[in-house]
Amino acid sequence: MSFIEELKRRNVFRVGAAYAVAGWLLMQIVDVFAPALHLPDWFPTAIAFLLLIGFPISLFFAWAFEITPDGIKRESEVPQDASLTHETAAKLDRVTITLLVLVAGFVVVERFVLTGDDDQAPTPAIAQEQPGNAAPTAVEQAADDGKISIAVLPFVNMSDDAQNEYFSDGISEELLNVLVKIDSLRVPSRTSSFTFKGSTQTLVEIGKALKVDHVLEGSVRKAGDRIRVTAQLIEVNTDTHMWSETYTRELDDIFAVQDEISQSIVQALQVTLSGSDQQQLAIRSTNNVEAYNQYLLGRHIWNRRTGKALLESVAPLQEAVALDPHFEKAWTALADAYVLMPEYGAGTIEEYIPKATQAIGQALAINPDSARALTARGYLKSMYQYDIEGALQDFQRAIELEPGYATAHQWYGEILAVSRRLDEGLAQIDLAIELDPLAPVIRHVKGWLLEGAKRFEEAEEAYQGVFTVDPGYLHTHFNLSSLYAMMGKFDLARQESNFIAGVYGFDNAPSLAKIDAMEHPDDPALKQKAIDLMVQAGPFYPDGASGRAQAFMVLGAQELALQNLEEAFEAGDPYAIHMNRFDQYFGPIRDNPRFQALLRKMNLLPRVD
Repeated sequence: MSFIEELKRRNVFRVGAAYAVAGWLLMQIVDVFAPALHLPDWFPTAIAFLLLIGFPISLFFAWAFEITPDGIKRESEVPQDASLTHETAAKLDRVTITLLVLVAGFVVVERFVLTGDDDQAPTPAIAQEQPGNAAPTAVEQAADDGKISIAVLPFVNMSDDAQNEYFSDGISEELLNVLVKIDSLRVPSRTSSFTFKGSTQTLVEIGKALKVDHVLEGSVRKAGDRIRVTAQLIEVNTDTHMWSETYTRELDDIFAVQDEISQSIVQALQVTLSGSDQQQLAIRSTNNVEAYNQYLLGRHIWNRRTGKALLESVAPLQEAVALDPHFEKAWTALADAYVLMPEYGAGTIEEYIPKATQAIGQALAINPDSARALTARGYLKSMYQYDIEGALQDFQRAIELEPGYATAHQWYGEILAVSRRLDEGLAQIDLAIELDPLAPVIRHVKGWLLEGAKRFEEAEEAYQGVFTVDPGYLHTHFNLSSLYAMMGKFDLARQESNFIAGVYGFDNAPSLAKIDAMEHPDDPALKQKAIDLMVQAGPFYPDGASGRAQAFMVLGAQELALQNLEEAFEAGDPYAIHMNRFDQYFGPIRDNPRFQALLRKMNLLPRVD
């Protein structure tokens, strides 16, 4: 008898098959129920390790031992004519068939039952209302732009470790960034979609608020080196599932999972891809899983958009580019952190703008057509290098490459306004709002630009629009105090000033004195009191040197205003270039040679040789 025949007679193959099916079934059960039982992340790995060790042991016992009516005996002790291996074989076949039936049943339950409850994002998906904040106001109907509209809601973190939320958020954002590059799709930006994180609103309500007809939602479970990603595409108007899938993979396969989800969405929506679209879907910024992991962590921290968060985001992003120096998206994210630090008070221009310049250069060296890197470069050129024309060209190119990038439209609109092309700038801001309808900062910028042009009623309307999406947006409350004073609504101006002072915890006596002086312009004592308090406040006045210049102008202190504008320019105030458009404040001194000299230094007026 051959060796293979002997293996068959001793049921070694049958034992191996039964063991493999039973082991697979056990691993699937552990994978599904470990998070619900709050088992540690190492538990599935330990079970897999024990199963691997047990496999050769089971084969050895099948070869060396036999089950007899008298118990388990060594195979060599059982006469061949008394062997019952044929009966054992029949029992093993029945066991294997039973296990296969259980496997089939488990797959059905896991696919159609557990997927609907545990692994998918809850249908009401995704921004628990904060105390004092109202839910975003729904828009009556979807935008009629001829494009297929889809929102990517933040995937729910189903991991036992809450710290893995950065990973689930990152997967959502990366899918959004891929889909937004497809010309035939309209995809709301991250700011709007992530407004609904943890929301109890229905998908119909979310769809109306985001002006979309489809929603992609899901969940991510990460345990050690294993991930389970569940995604489902839902048609909002009918609340029906167009497509859903669950992927259980090793972490190294996360890129393939994202590719498959993107392709499945395109097929479900019956989108015809252009050659450019196909190239966009095929782009993979990195194949280094740990670099990608650090990038997701850095972006997650960066999105908090505070000075402290910007500083904290640098370490993981630096680790990402160290692990993969050709990771363009990580370089761009690092540039975004550096370029915003002076504006958020997280560092000096001297320290971080050179670093931003280097990171942008690295990103563009890898991908000259990186819309995000070009947008960051346009911001840097305008705010710090005073290369206004170069900035406008970068924004135009970025929008050409990625028309759905709301931040490019926003910053382009701001610099068009700085160039005194307000109507063009407002058109870009409106496009940004359409792309990111629930981003308070974009609506705030629209009010800011209108305020600077002395279009006060329109500015007030725009500012109130901010509160429909974020009633507590502090920048708008701050600006409204000044706007209401300019409009003669002095009680409202004081109310806003007191609100901001209460939140920030600073002394708003200079602000209140300024409002008093504006309400009683014929009282020189009130005017002098306001000026004295403003001077005493010095750098502690919350809006910096250029903000004090605006206050001095409404108080008629033009010399102090010019002095503070010069100080703002010398200090590298990120908002210095905006003095060119603030006619409601600086109109009376626009022709002053000192004011004109500052504008020329910032390339906002033709140079005089």
